[in-house]
Amino acid sequence: MGEDTERRASSSFLSSSRSSLQPADSRRQEGAAGTGTDVNVQLLAAIKALQDQVADLQAKSTQAVAATQQCAVSQKKAPKELLATIHSVVKHLKDTLEKPMQWDTSLGISSPENMLVTAVIATACVSDRYPAAMVQKATKKYFTTLKRRSRLISTNKISDARQKQRRLQRKHHKLQIRKATCLASTTLTPEQRDLLGAVLHVEYMSTEESAEESGEDECMGERHKVLIVHTLPWRRARLTEMLQSLDRKIRRKRSSRAVEMCRKRCHGGEPSTKKPPPSCPAWAKVPDC
Repeated sequence: MGEDTERRASSSFLSSSRSSLQPADSRRQEGAAGTGTDVNVQLLAAIKALQDQVADLQAKSTQAVAATQQCAVSQKKAPKELLATIHSVVKHLKDTLEKPMQWDTSLGISSPENMLVTAVIATACVSDRYPAAMVQKATKKYFTTLKRRSRLISTNKISDARQKQRRLQRKHHKLQIRKATCLASTTLTPEQRDLLGAVLHVEYMSTEESAEESGEDECMGERHKVLIVHTLPWRRARLTEMLQSLDRKIRRKRSSRAVEMCRKRCHGGEPSTKKPPPSCPAWAKVPDC
């Protein structure tokens, strides 16, 4: 009887012990599962934040590249073919339509009255070859030229402007030939080439005008073929001799026909009033000039 009582007591104790232990194990498992879930949520949130940062950096990089490309395109000189196309479009709008369309050069290019012509030009010219930024720059340049020409005509200064443009074109053409000859010459020393490279600019060239422009056609005896040279009083003889040596090299390479076609130059004009450039080296300028 006593043994049965003890066995029942022992079984009851073990059962109670198991029942008391079971909830603790379940709680530990539930706690571990909850902790794993929190870690996963945090990892997912961190990954999402990193993905957002990467996307934001990629968008900013794309914008920076696009801005750089647009800046490069806007700074690039407009091709002559594009300017010719813009000229053709403007001429077509003005001459061939029943109701002509043209810019009002007394207003700005962005004015409402001129926006339609500008939009038509953009539609006709923008392409893979000519980006919008390039077309916009070329259109503005063309409009500015028309505006300036209109102002010169209205003030009766168009003839003077054309003469000035011709003189400037002659000077730039002569300068480019001098530069090419300097680079190609085999008789110049490296020192002479470096010295010439520093002064082969328009600012160091004498002023030239045709006899017709100066009103001396009759006394010169050769209409439209003589250039009056106005020497620079501040230019040293050494620089003048170096430039004249370059010009002799140029003449030697020309054909007899090309030499005949060149205008003769007369150095009897009044000295030029053009001042020396601020960056003029000491060896090229007369002291106190």
